[in-house]
Amino acid sequence: MSILSRYILNQFFRLMAICQTGTITLFLMAEFIERIDDLIEKKAAFSDGLLFFIYKIPQLFVFSVPITVLLASVLTLVLFSRENEIVAMRASGASIYRTIAPILAASFAIAVLTFATNEYIVPAANQRVGHIWNVRVKKISPRGYNRTNQIWYRSGDNTIWQITFFNPFKDEMRGVTLYRLTGDNRLFQRIDAMDVRWEPHAKRWLFKNGLIHIFKKNGDIVQEAFSANYFPLKDVPGDFKQSGKKPGEMSWSELRDYIRLIRSNGADTTRHVVDLWAKLSTPFICFVLALVGVPFSIRSSRSGGVALGVAITIAIGVVYLVLFYLGISLGHAGRLPPAVAAWGANLIFLAGGGYLLTHVRS
Repeated sequence: MSILSRYILNQFFRLMAICQTGTITLFLMAEFIERIDDLIEKKAAFSDGLLFFIYKIPQLFVFSVPITVLLASVLTLVLFSRENEIVAMRASGASIYRTIAPILAASFAIAVLTFATNEYIVPAANQRVGHIWNVRVKKISPRGYNRTNQIWYRSGDNTIWQITFFNPFKDEMRGVTLYRLTGDNRLFQRIDAMDVRWEPHAKRWLFKNGLIHIFKKNGDIVQEAFSANYFPLKDVPGDFKQSGKKPGEMSWSELRDYIRLIRSNGADTTRHVVDLWAKLSTPFICFVLALVGVPFSIRSSRSGGVALGVAITIAIGVVYLVLFYLGISLGHAGRLPPAVAAWGANLIFLAGGGYLLTHVRS
């Protein structure tokens, strides 16, 4: 790596560290203000509160890093221009493209790092956040255990649910087994059903196409098949939604496997497929915004300073976020193909950034 590249990257990473630290600090302060009443009311331990905010940091990093990369890219070139360093670089034979190449390369590397963080660190951290908040702070008993392809849930009436697939949007289940226990934890009944559906008007579960096993005290087992049946159960759909793993708690590979599972059960996977593509597109927002911000900052560096650089960052960031979340909403609604919904904003800004880059005077 040349001396010039090291110098440019040193300025870029220094500014990014300052911006990233400041942004995460602001987010944590906002989160603290929102949560402080519950922490005090529930008399949460200091260590639990501290761990809650520490485990929040990976998600905040992924959320904020595109804007901080954009801001650091713009400010690096604005400050170079203000100190006439770009003029000196060009006088020594370095073109504008040679100056901005290290910034774009660093932005792409950060995008790859962000994807790795989102894949391996954020899901586990988000699970810990949910566990600390629900179990340690709000004192909710952890009755549910979830994997992407199975839910285990123990209800308050000594019934254990084993659910192969649960659709939280339609309150429907596939491949359900109930283990019903007595007060002394003796299994007295097992219920297997292919389909289970919640009936909101009657506030009960309808079990379809199943088999009942009745275990008597003398050791006999009686089996009864049924096409449709109801059982006296206290559990409601909200109980299983709390125990289910959310997309934000899944890695890309887990969400992909989950989509395959629910698709095999005949459920609509549109929303989840959009989220799957978004997990791929979101990390590369860093590179896309840098590609757009760099030409803008070069064009405007002669007419303004740091304030203009911040204004450029805000304007680009707002326009991008509007397009990105508009695409995601249209994708969830089925108005756009999932890949287009998640990558549309990136492709538009890549084309715009590439055009601006080719028209920067070298």
